[in-house]
Amino acid sequence: MRDLRRKFAIAALATGAALSGLALPTTAGAESVSAVQITVCNDAGVTQVFWVKGYNQHDDWVGSPIWTANAGTCATGWDYWWKQNSSVELHHKPGSAGWTWKQQYVPRTKDRTTTFHLS
Repeated sequence: MRDLRRKFAIAALATGAALSGLALPTTAGAESVSAVQITVCNDAGVTQVFWVKGYNQHDDWVGSPIWTANAGTCATGWDYWWKQNSSVELHHKPGSAGWTWKQQYVPRTKDRTTTFHLS
C-alpha cells in the first residue's frame, strides 16, 4: 500500500510539473490599449445629440449612450474610453433633423481626451 501511495504521489507531481509549463492564452488588459475620452464641440447654432461607436480600452467594439452638446458648447463622453490610432463612428443629430454619422480618426496623444467638431 505504501508503494502505491508513493507511485500516486510521484505521478501527481509529474502531471503538475508538465501542466505548469503549458502556455495559456490571455486577453489584453485595459492597460495594453491606449485610450482617450472624446469631447465633441458643437459649432452649430442648434443643440446636437451624439453617440460614439468604436473600439474601447478593452479592444471591444461597443457603442456609447447618447450625450447632448448645446449650441456653441462642448460635451465630453465621460467614463467612455476609445482606442487611440483607430477610427470611431460619430453619430449625431442636429436639432430636429435626422441622424447622420461620420467616421472620425482617434489619433495617438498624451492627452486624456481628443476633440471633434460638429457644425
